[in-house]
Amino acid sequence: MISLLTLFTLIIASIIYSSIILEQETESKSLSFNPIAAITSVCDLISEDSYSCFDSIASFYYAQTPSLDKISPFRIFIFSLYASRIELENVAASLQNAMSGVHVNPKSVVLRSCQGMIEFSLKQINEAEMSLGVDPDEKIWGFNEVVWDLQRWVGEAMGKVQTCVDLSKGIPENVRVEIREKSIVALQNLRNSKGILQNVDEIFGLFYPRIGSALGSLVWEFEYGLTVWLFCFGYLLLIFLFCMLLRVY
Repeated sequence: MISLLTLFTLIIASIIYSSIILEQETESKSLSFNPIAAITSVCDLISEDSYSCFDSIASFYYAQTPSLDKISPFRIFIFSLYASRIELENVAASLQNAMSGVHVNPKSVVLRSCQGMIEFSLKQINEAEMSLGVDPDEKIWGFNEVVWDLQRWVGEAMGKVQTCVDLSKGIPENVRVEIREKSIVALQNLRNSKGILQNVDEIFGLFYPRIGSALGSLVWEFEYGLTVWLFCFGYLLLIFLFCMLLRVY
């Protein structure tokens, strides 16, 4: 009886030890604990130009959370919104400077039209940021209405910026290149934000894989495979011994 209890204790201890190791290794491989890999993975999924996507989002991660070693899908989306707003503000400033140096003519009408569209886009992005609050709860991702509203605001902003890009041929030559280039960058950042919203489920799958797939990936890695097998073997052996006890008593 004493030897059986000792065996039970050893098995339970090995299972607890294995579960702790597995939890640590799963966390270490999670994108939540690897911000750079997380941003890279998201950009690879949502953008055809993953390098510019990474640069625009990572710059805000480095600037605002230098002491944190965790990141979430929601935080990446927030950074993408920041990047969109900053670039829209740059376009708006360029348009304002261009307007001050242009006399009233057909090309100034195009500038003014673009200015109105960029201001509208900024308003939509501000609406999106305000709807999330100062310290938003990631649980709001579970509400389709919130995601739909964010998609609508970002989509409307994208439409106006795209129209401004299309009209840029009518902008005075001395400011055309600057305004067009900044508008294209703003448009790309908005596409990143919309891409995240359109791929919420896939992105969450990258961050929070099911336990089965997580264990499966660890099984095939030599350094962690033994721990997984030890955990499974110990668990099965514990069940077997418990069944034997039931038969005995």
